[in-house]
Amino acid sequence: MTWLRWKRGKRATAALTRAEFDALPAKDRAELHNTARDSRRQFIATLLQIATTIGVLVSLLFTAQSLAQTAKSLDAAREEQKIARDGLDVTRKGQITDRFSKAVEQLGDDKMDVRIGGIYALGNIGKDAADYQQTVVDVLATYTLEHARKPRTTDTLEKDVETALRVLGRVRPADPKAGWLDLSDARIDTAVLDGAYLARAGLVAVDLRLASLENADLSEADLRGAELNSARLTRASLARANLNIAKLPHAFLDEADLTGANLTAADLTDADFTGAKLNGANFMHAVLTDATGLPPTDRLKKIVKWDADTIWP
Repeated sequence: MTWLRWKRGKRATAALTRAEFDALPAKDRAELHNTARDSRRQFIATLLQIATTIGVLVSLLFTAQSLAQTAKSLDAAREEQKIARDGLDVTRKGQITDRFSKAVEQLGDDKMDVRIGGIYALGNIGKDAADYQQTVVDVLATYTLEHARKPRTTDTLEKDVETALRVLGRVRPADPKAGWLDLSDARIDTAVLDGAYLARAGLVAVDLRLASLENADLSEADLRGAELNSARLTRASLARANLNIAKLPHAFLDEADLTGANLTAADLTDADFTGAKLNGANFMHAVLTDATGLPPTDRLKKIVKWDADTIWP
């Protein structure tokens, strides 16, 4: 064993020989023993601390590697999910395309029931695939325009045309633009469109004589020159609709909303306005002969637009 020289209060830097150590007083030898023992303990403690630190660093390294591997696995899993979703989207689009093609093909069939089946199939496609909705509307509107012109066997619409109108009336576009549905010039008198959504639709010069449009939404619809003779528009919304030069003699407009509607030069002879909302409606040049359910003329003039050519009841 090696002992170091020391002075009181200071640690020595030179090693003692055995003879020098034995020559020291017993007290000094005991103190040297204690100092050497403490040094060994401190050295061992330092080694343990270093080993612990190394162990922690190694553990952190393994943890980092494990996290990196986990991140790679998650990225791979996400990529696989994306590929799977893309595959499903492709498959779904392919199925929708097939359904659409078959439905359109059915519209050209000679049998009425087959055509009706195709119309309902298109309606379902419009509900299932938002990106096909406008295409479905355009196809059914074109079908209606063409088939409604054909000679009828009865005074009512053919069943396929009725079905097409019913399906069109159920469409609810997320952001309907003006003219999203265009049935201008369509001959669809006697049509049953109760509760139909026709807001902002193009209905210029449409023939809707004797049609039933109770509770229908026709707000902001373009109905210029429309034929609405004896049409039932009870509780229908015609707010801000354009009914310029429209024909509505004997029409049922009870409880209808005509707020801000343009009825310039419209024929409203014998129309029923009981309970209708008329604030801001334009009655310039309008004919209201024998119209019923209107407030007194002096009060009506305060809430609607009119001119010297307006013919009052």
